[in-house]
Amino acid sequence: MIVKKKSLGQHFLIEDNIARKIVRISDIGQNDIVWEIGPGSGVLTRFLLEKCRKLFAFEIDNEWFGYLQSLFEQTNHTLINADILQVDFNKYFDDEKVKIVANLPYQITSPLLFKILENRDLFSSITVMIQDEVADRICARSGNKEYGKLSIKLQLYYTIKKKFSVPPHVFRPQPKVNSAVVQLIPKQDVPEILNHKQLWDLIDKVFNHRRKMLRVSLKPFLAKNEYEQLLDTSALDFTRRPEDLSIREFVDLSNAIETIKEGA
Repeated sequence: MIVKKKSLGQHFLIEDNIARKIVRISDIGQNDIVWEIGPGSGVLTRFLLEKCRKLFAFEIDNEWFGYLQSLFEQTNHTLINADILQVDFNKYFDDEKVKIVANLPYQITSPLLFKILENRDLFSSITVMIQDEVADRICARSGNKEYGKLSIKLQLYYTIKKKFSVPPHVFRPQPKVNSAVVQLIPKQDVPEILNHKQLWDLIDKVFNHRRKMLRVSLKPFLAKNEYEQLLDTSALDFTRRPEDLSIREFVDLSNAIETIKEGA
C-alpha cells in the first residue's frame, strides 16, 4: 500500500463521476496535448487518456510514479517524475498550445498559478481543482475582501470561471475544506502595458499595505518629484484603497507612472 504523504498535500480523487465532469468541462479533443499535474492514483489520468492525443503527467512522488508506470502503458502517455515548480516548461513544449487539466495539491496552487502566468503563451486553457477559498480569491472582483494580487494578475490575462464545488468526501484522505474546479481561458483583449515588471511591483507593494490609501502606499514606490507629478496629472482618487481599484485602473496607474519616469 502506498502511504499518502502529508508533506506533499496529497488528497486523491476517488469519484469517477467527478473526474469525467472535469474532463468534459476541459473540452479536450483528439488533437489536444494535455498536461496533468499530480496524477497520484490515476483516477483523472484514465479519462484524460481516452480523450487527448498526448498526455504529459508530472508526478513528484516516487512511489506513485512507479505505480502509474505500471498502470498506464499507452503510447500517448509520458510520465515525468519531477517537481512541477522546478520543471522548465519549454522542455515539454513543442510549438503546440497545451491544455492543463489537474487536481492540484493544495500547497502548490498559488506558486504554480504564478508560474503558469509567467509561461502563459504556452497554454490554451487551464482547468484545475483547487481549494475552494483560493477559487473565490482568484475570481474575486474589486471591492471584495478576497480581491488581491493573485486576482488581479490572473484576471488581467484570463477569463476565470468557477465551474462547480467539490465536497471533501470524494477524496481520500478527506481534506478539511471544500474544493472547486475553476477554468482559466486566455483573454484576447489584454490592455496595453508599458512595463510589466513595474505593474507587478506596483500591485505587490500596494497590497502589502492593502488597508492604506494609495496616496500613502505609493509614496515609497516613487521619487518625490514623480509622486507629486502623479498626484497633479492623474484623475485617480488617491484616497481609495488598493482593493477598490479595477484591473484596468491598475494598468492605467502603472502606465502613468512609466510615462512620468520616461519623461524624467
